[in-house]
Amino acid sequence: MSNDPTPAELFTAAVGDRVREWREALGQSRAELARSAGISVSYLGKIERGSVAATITTMQAIALALGASAWELLDVEGEELGVAAATVAKASGV
Repeated sequence: MSNDPTPAELFTAAVGDRVREWREALGQSRAELARSAGISVSYLGKIERGSVAATITTMQAIALALGASAWELLDVEGEELGVAAATVAKASGV
């Protein structure tokens, strides 16, 4: 069995990267974004690290808190998935 990340793992990591990038660009802390989105700081951290796949409802709440659309956070492809692959590999110790 391969240790390569699955497409779902790549997507989850890329979306997490996108959320973190938007948050940091706005100068928000995790605590500020989590509070605005109505989720825990711990859960937001897991989303940003690609450890969990957030529900579409949670992604919508995060997007609204960032002043973005869910589509802007979920529209990942190409190079972003390559960066996400490195994130997944690092997290899993591959």
